Amino acid sequence: MRQNLRNQFVSYRGAWFCEAAGCSGATAVQSKAGRNQGELRINDVRLQPHAGLVFYPGVPVEQMTATVRDCKGKSKDVPADRVQGPGRHQISGEADSWVVWIQDTHIADLELGSGDCAVLVVTTHSTWDDGSTYDAEGAIKVGG
Repeated sequence: MRQNLRNQFVSYRGAWFCEAAGCSGATAVQSKAGRNQGELRINDVRLQPHAGLVFYPGVPVEQMTATVRDCKGKSKDVPADRVQGPGRHQISGEADSWVVWIQDTHIADLELGSGDCAVLVVTTHSTWDDGSTYDAEGAIKVGG
C-alpha cells in the first residue's frame, strides 16, 4: 500500500507495431485489437521486425528491466538496449513512458505458434531511487 501512496506503480498502456516491414518507433501504430485474460491485457500485433509494449510509471523510475515468456514458460531477458526510457523512444503521445521492444530475432528460440502459444508475456521490473520495486505485465499475440 505504501508504494501506491507515493505513486510507485507501473501500468501497461498497450502495444505498438509496424504496419509495414521495418518502420521506426515514430511510425509504429497502436494495436486496437486484443483481449483481456484475467488482469492481463493481450494486444494483437505483427513483428515486422518488432513490436513495442508501453509501460507508464506513476512517478519516474530509476531503472527498468524486462523478460519475455512464451506459452511453455520459457523466458529470457530483453536486452537492455531494447528497454527504452522516456526520451529514448519515439512512440507518439507516450513521452513519459518506457517501451520494451520485442524483436523477431530475439525471440527465435521461444515457442511461438497458434492459439495461446501465439502469446508472449512481457514482465517489467522497475526500481525507484529509494529501493522500491514494482513488477508489471503486458502481452502480445503475434500474428499476420
